[in-house]
Amino acid sequence: MKRLHLLAHAKLNLVLRVVGRREDGYHLLQSLFCAIDLADEIELAAIPRGIELEASPELGPPEGNLAYRAAQALLGADGPGVRIVLRKRIPVGAGLGGGSSDAAAVLAGLNLLYRLGKSQAELMQLGARLGADVPFFLGRSPAWVEGIGERLTPVALPVPFVFLVAVPPFACPTAEVYRMYDVLGIPPSPTGPPPHVPPFPNDLWPATVALRPELREFRRRLEALPSRGVGMTGSGSALFAAFSSWEEAAAAREALPLPPGARAFVAAPVGAGYKFPG
Repeated sequence: MKRLHLLAHAKLNLVLRVVGRREDGYHLLQSLFCAIDLADEIELAAIPRGIELEASPELGPPEGNLAYRAAQALLGADGPGVRIVLRKRIPVGAGLGGGSSDAAAVLAGLNLLYRLGKSQAELMQLGARLGADVPFFLGRSPAWVEGIGERLTPVALPVPFVFLVAVPPFACPTAEVYRMYDVLGIPPSPTGPPPHVPPFPNDLWPATVALRPELREFRRRLEALPSRGVGMTGSGSALFAAFSSWEEAAAAREALPLPPGARAFVAAPVGAGYKFPG
């Protein structure tokens, strides 16, 4: 039986601007995406027919999982099958892109496992139909992402050496955050080129903290550390602080007071959304 092992990396939004809204309701963004080495582990095994997913029951039914849907979209009803083993390391509902990253890794992995010959552009086009963030994880990092996620430009901007990623003990559903953004009537930001970081501006912060006011105190704890700056990724709930060395980030991890159920990770930037280990 043919098998393939992959790592599906998380991402941070080092910059997130909401620059408008389409007639269909989708918000238009400009965002600096950076993949980090916090990763889910995925194993793909060839089977004659069908799609099987082994994952934590907390992730819900297999048919709703983006990794399952990615395999379904690429292989089709008449194609070969795959057994997917998904070991989650990326917190869910935290703005770290774990579901989209899993989908991208499955697309790339199946393309290799079955020698389907799909180009990166073809995989990105398919990924965009699964979720707005999926195309990023099929390309290079960091990248300047525009529109609803369909326009990507790899950039050579310097990014911090390492991050401390702090995840509170609650999720922030993306749809609810954007709904609150609209309720608050926040004017769109002007468009512009990718900025240097830090600072790490995120236009969704007022909406996220309006939904979860306790996130404000969580952020204050991070801001009390001697970092290069603090930001929020995606629509939350994860926050991050930037550092110039592993030693500084590790010391900050030890010094950070975490509420019950919260987690913190030290993670470094990587150059792509997925990886074939070894």
